[in-house]
Amino acid sequence: MTLTSLPHDVLYRVLCFLSVREIICLRLVCKDLRDLTFHTAIWHDAYKYAKLPRPLGPLDSQSREFLETILVKSTQVGVKWNKQALTITSKATWFEPEWSALQGDHWEVVAGLWLVIPHISGPDILCYDLERGLRHVVYHTNGAQILSFKSATCEAADGGCIMYAIIMESARSSASFSHKLLSVRFYSDSPLLEFCMVIPGDVIGMGMSQLSAGKRLLCMSDHLTGTLNLAVDTRTRVLYRFPPPSSIIDPTFATSCTQETYLKRLIATETHILAMFTPLTIVSQLDEGGNCRAIIQAFTLPSAGTDSTSSPTLQLTHEGHCYLDIERVSLLCDSMTNAGTGQTQIKFLTHCMRLNLTKYFAHRVTLSPPPPGQKLGNISLSTEHLFSVPGYANTMKFTTSFDGHARGICVLHNERDGTEFYGFTIDASSMDKPCSGIVGPGVDIKEVEATESFPSSLRMTWNVKLAFDGNLGRICYRKRAQEGRNVLAIVDLA
Repeated sequence: MTLTSLPHDVLYRVLCFLSVREIICLRLVCKDLRDLTFHTAIWHDAYKYAKLPRPLGPLDSQSREFLETILVKSTQVGVKWNKQALTITSKATWFEPEWSALQGDHWEVVAGLWLVIPHISGPDILCYDLERGLRHVVYHTNGAQILSFKSATCEAADGGCIMYAIIMESARSSASFSHKLLSVRFYSDSPLLEFCMVIPGDVIGMGMSQLSAGKRLLCMSDHLTGTLNLAVDTRTRVLYRFPPPSSIIDPTFATSCTQETYLKRLIATETHILAMFTPLTIVSQLDEGGNCRAIIQAFTLPSAGTDSTSSPTLQLTHEGHCYLDIERVSLLCDSMTNAGTGQTQIKFLTHCMRLNLTKYFAHRVTLSPPPPGQKLGNISLSTEHLFSVPGYANTMKFTTSFDGHARGICVLHNERDGTEFYGFTIDASSMDKPCSGIVGPGVDIKEVEATESFPSSLRMTWNVKLAFDGNLGRICYRKRAQEGRNVLAIVDLA
């Protein structure tokens, strides 16, 4: 009895245990097995259980070709990502908009494929397809100019990417201005403005500096006052205010929050909005790592049946405190809930620089249900050291999947020695097992660029803004080319 003589349903069960690389190799064995590897169910299961960073899936709307392409590309990038020094896998290129709008930090790269540029002091927000070079106008003001632009991206519940942006517009005919929230959905062939809504000025304030997007909730804060501003339910487009400052574990919090405390981070997850504060009154209370004692609060949408008002308020559900350098917190793995205990885990990645080393940590934040007779649940935190790199890594960029598999780069900028990259991967997919991380050897970007016919004027300097996509292993950064024009350098690494 041969392998190919087995019933197809049995063969499908066997193939489900194979890795992406093994499935591809199986196509070389014989025609019968090759035909089996093109079955949608094979790639559906391979995508579901792959230990790779990848977009949300598998979904009914995603074809077998899409699932296979994503997995094969991520596998190819991951083979060498943290096992040897990174190298350029495809010829480095650069992209130049037709007008000098690529200025400062007012640009974003979405999913490594779309360059979004707001025309500051102009009327348009443009989007360029980096693969095909096509230009799209995703937003145009009527008789106004764009003064500021702040954006955040997230995965859509039905696949693909969404960019949310807060812009401030000024009317050309008067001194008035307004804030607007834009939602731009990125499809395979073009971006689409899904909605545009005006945000009242008395709600958003004047100095909005933080914007965080989850699959449903969007939240923002004001850096001039250090206060919480508002959240938006992107499904219903309802604005929510945060409740007045209060705390059970720190009775002086309500007073200090209005007088001395400043907000450090505001992060939207799939189930909660986490607000992290560091009261200045206890900033001297540091742990052995030099981290401040932080208060963490979790908010959710009001319970069903709550009386609706013109300005509905979010509900405070959990509170806790910990020692954490929350200035460098990035979401590593979104909400995972244990059906038995009711606990929700959210994992974060941070780094700190000590004694000529940059250390990377995974922080596991656990939200527990309220004890009997209490209103608020507890927030606890555990910390795991992942890896270290020599020197001071000024920048960390990574892409994480819906189940906690991440791929990223540590960037060590040095004005004298140049820029060095380290590739790393992290597995934060388990609620019970510790997170693990591996980092590869470093490589000087000058050595990488020297292997290509890359113009010296486009080579990276130590103070440049980076965009990174871990699924493609792609780095994008702005440079000034000949005749003073700004261009976007595009480098694929592995």
